[in-house]
Amino acid sequence: MIAASVKGLEALRRRLAARGLEREVRKTLAGQAEAIRAEAARGAPGSLGGTLETLDESAGDRPLFAIGTRHRAARFLEFGTRKMRARPFLWPVFRARLPRVKQELTNTLRARWAKH
Repeated sequence: MIAASVKGLEALRRRLAARGLEREVRKTLAGQAEAIRAEAARGAPGSLGGTLETLDESAGDRPLFAIGTRHRAARFLEFGTRKMRARPFLWPVFRARLPRVKQELTNTLRARWAKH
């Protein structure tokens, strides 16, 4: 699984909660996680793409989504071994889509913030 953290989220979370926007953030993040999973699945070798999952790992009011697979070969393909170079299929998609994730969150918050 790939995890990313963002600094300053606690202060933002309090501001969002005050305006009732936590559900919108969660919905946007869930959609973006699913889009990353779908794109990585298309680029995964062989039938590995069919095993990718998006998991909701949220705890309380902290949205957290994980993308990965239980397929044994995935780890070796993504990170390589001493005898085989890495052939990543998930991490490059995550990195490439990160600006879009940020933009979607910004768009969602701007639109909803103005309504409240």
